[in-house]
Amino acid sequence: MIAAFRTGPISKNRLEAFTDGVIAIVVTLLALELKLPEGLHGDAAIWKALEQAAPAAAAWVVSFLFVLVLWVNHHFFIASLRHADRGLLWLNGLFLLCVTATPFPTALAGAYPGSTPPLFLISLSMGATSLMFAIMRFYASFVSKLTREYLTRADLKRAMAMSAIAPALYMLSAFMAFIWKPGSLILLTFVPAVFFLRSPALPPAEA
Repeated sequence: MIAAFRTGPISKNRLEAFTDGVIAIVVTLLALELKLPEGLHGDAAIWKALEQAAPAAAAWVVSFLFVLVLWVNHHFFIASLRHADRGLLWLNGLFLLCVTATPFPTALAGAYPGSTPPLFLISLSMGATSLMFAIMRFYASFVSKLTREYLTRADLKRAMAMSAIAPALYMLSAFMAFIWKPGSLILLTFVPAVFFLRSPALPPAEA
């Protein structure tokens, strides 16, 4: 079955281009949720509407950082590969399926800030996306062995360990949405910030 899953070397170019296109659409959909009611009259009404839109803006920032971190890490991940194969194409497609689910819970979190359902759904969505990225890395690194020769097994294990942290924290956030909502909010903000500040797990030898 694994042999049928992999059909030999395939160029990475279309995989990366397709991923960039899908992520660009997701970012656009996130931004479309930022809007004010029509027919506002006077500065006071506009300021009031802006105040009411603050939760939606906060949800947008968190989700945008999440998608940005995914895009950066995906870029470095693909750069660390010699080539792709059919299995990686399928896994990357499932990864993008999870990415495209981000706008809905983001809009829900903006409309109902601090409520359990949106906190749970956005945590679940981000957790599933991070898990698919970790599965994709595991497949490329240890199953199909698509990584470049300069990367040692120790390098791959370290990168894999880092990729496993995010889905675990997001699943914890999903659980905390039911018992301590502030903790869930903290984790949703904390995880993208940590991965935004840290260096990529596998810096490529070639740019």
